[in-house]
Amino acid sequence: MDMDRAIAERHSVRKYTSRRIEGDVLRDLGREIDRVNGESGLSVRLILDEPRAFGGFALKGVMGFENAVNYLAISGPESDHLELDAGYYGEHLVLFAQSIGLNTCWALMAKKGIASENLPDGHRMVISISVGYGANQGVPHKSKPIGQFADVEGAPEWFVDGVRCAMLAPTGVNRQGFRFERDGARVRLIGGSGTLGRIDTGIVKYHFEHGAGRENFTWMD
Repeated sequence: MDMDRAIAERHSVRKYTSRRIEGDVLRDLGREIDRVNGESGLSVRLILDEPRAFGGFALKGVMGFENAVNYLAISGPESDHLELDAGYYGEHLVLFAQSIGLNTCWALMAKKGIASENLPDGHRMVISISVGYGANQGVPHKSKPIGQFADVEGAPEWFVDGVRCAMLAPTGVNRQGFRFERDGARVRLIGGSGTLGRIDTGIVKYHFEHGAGRENFTWMD
C-alpha cells in the first residue's frame, strides 16, 4: 500500500453512500484484519450492515453519522497498553482501508454495548471505527505550528519528518495533545491521559514511526 499517499489523503468521513463493501475490497480488508490480529493480540472485527452502533449518534457542533452501517470493533485482553495498541493498530487499518478506496472515522462515543456483543472471553471493547464508501472525502484538519510539538531546531531530518507525519494523525476532537522529546537517537512521546488520550498516543506513535523510519531511532519510556 502507498502509505504516504494514504496519510496525505485520509480525512475523517461521517457520511457514507449505500454502496456495500464486497468483492476484492472485502477480501483484502479481511486479510489485513486477520494479519493485524495475529500480530497484535487484539480482536478487530469487521461488522457489516449493522446500523445500531451509530444510530442517532451526533457530536456537538457537527453533523452526525449517516449510513454508517459498517465498522471495525476493536477489543483486546485487559492490559496497561490496550488503548495504545488499539490506536496504533487501528490507525494502520484506517490507512489500509484508505489505500483500497474506503473511508473511515474514529468514534469513541459509538454505542459500545452493541459492538461488545460476541467478544472473545476476557476481552474489553475499546473503540469503533466507521468504514465504508464516503459521500465525500472529508477535509484536512487544522494543525498547530510544528514548534508546539517538538524542538526541531538543529534536529536530524528523520526526526523532523516524523513530527510532520505525526501532525497529520487524527486525534480526538483534533486536540493534538502530544509532544516529542529527543535525546540523540532516542525519542519520547508525551501523550494525553485517559482512554481517548492513550488511543491518540497510539495513533500518533504509528504516524511518527512511519515518517521517521523505525531504523533511525528507539523509543524512550
